[in-house]
Amino acid sequence: MQNRYRLFWIGIGITALLACRQQEPETVTQPPNVLWILAEDLSQDLACYGYPGVLTPHVDALAADGMRFTRVFTTAPACTPSRTALACGMYQNSINAHHMRYPDELMTALPDGILPINELFRRQGYITANIKDSHGTGKTDWSFRSPVAGFDVQHWDSLSQDKPFFAVVNLRLTHRPFEQDTLHPVDPATVKVPPYYPDHAVAREDFAQYLETAQLMDQQVGEILTELENRGLRDNTIIVFFSDHGRPMSRAKYFLYDSGIQIPLIIQAPEKLSWRKYLPAGSVNDDLISAIDISATSLAFAGLDRQEWMQGRVILGPHPDDKRTAVFSVADRFGETHLKSRAVRTAQWKYIRNYIHNISVNEGATAYRKANHPIYHLLNIYNEKSLLTPEQKALVMPLPEEELYN
Repeated sequence: MQNRYRLFWIGIGITALLACRQQEPETVTQPPNVLWILAEDLSQDLACYGYPGVLTPHVDALAADGMRFTRVFTTAPACTPSRTALACGMYQNSINAHHMRYPDELMTALPDGILPINELFRRQGYITANIKDSHGTGKTDWSFRSPVAGFDVQHWDSLSQDKPFFAVVNLRLTHRPFEQDTLHPVDPATVKVPPYYPDHAVAREDFAQYLETAQLMDQQVGEILTELENRGLRDNTIIVFFSDHGRPMSRAKYFLYDSGIQIPLIIQAPEKLSWRKYLPAGSVNDDLISAIDISATSLAFAGLDRQEWMQGRVILGPHPDDKRTAVFSVADRFGETHLKSRAVRTAQWKYIRNYIHNISVNEGATAYRKANHPIYHLLNIYNEKSLLTPEQKALVMPLPEEELYN
């Protein structure tokens, strides 16, 4: 009788253990897909970063199911040098590719042995894609030449569950000119205008349109996620959402203030992937991170070691590199704007050295900015009428040789 009872309870225990095993998420052993969703000209002006009055539910959902990084900085406040650094996991100045949009005949060739990230993925057995579906522009905008700089495919239809992929979807919407979100307009009266802009209806309206464009961009992110889901790719895809530099405003894009180089970064890994334990749902990371670290870390997702030439660091996982104590950014020639500025930022301090300091932030405006930035003209009008505060006045005064902030 005792043996029968013992067998009875053993049977119940085995059944319970099997039930628990069935409920545990199955770990995927196939190499994960890596998807970069790369926005243009976007600061941390999203609901999940605490910005009020903006609706970004799809990006917020990624943050709620992944890790949100708060101190991420690009290596340049403009697209071409920033994207060049991302492509190689290196500071753009170290490969002589630090200006924006060289003529083709002046485009530098990558030094021997240095390969762009897409080629590194390709050699690991990945198919590489620069997606032109789902509002993707197919943009690269790199300042170098390389015989292996191209991507394999441009459309979702070329991807499948049978082979891992590294894909980039570039979203242009937050770049000027802005578009209106007619379904969910942002009330200019509720906009939080930075103190270095005059609190005027023109500034409020411009900022509101920027936020509406961010909302439309978020809808595009939702379409990308739906595309992955419908194709059965979501459960094996690590999603990396970030931008190439800060917002397209005065004292932001082209300049080394945090408004020009601090960006959002959200990384989400599905539950079935082993990387999930390093990217728990709803987690927040306050480490200092350079955008070139995104490149090195993305390679780690695919099982690749950080390449010896890379200056980016692996920021998480089983074998992370040492944490940064400072990040570095540079501003050189951006079209008609000629700067030679360098910045170093720690958790507490920001130092900027301006080697060209006979121009102001406003005087450094290109013809494009003069035509598309209403705040540029507002600052000049307020200056002529002596209405600028000291903080606003700094934007129309020559840049100092040195700047220090905390």
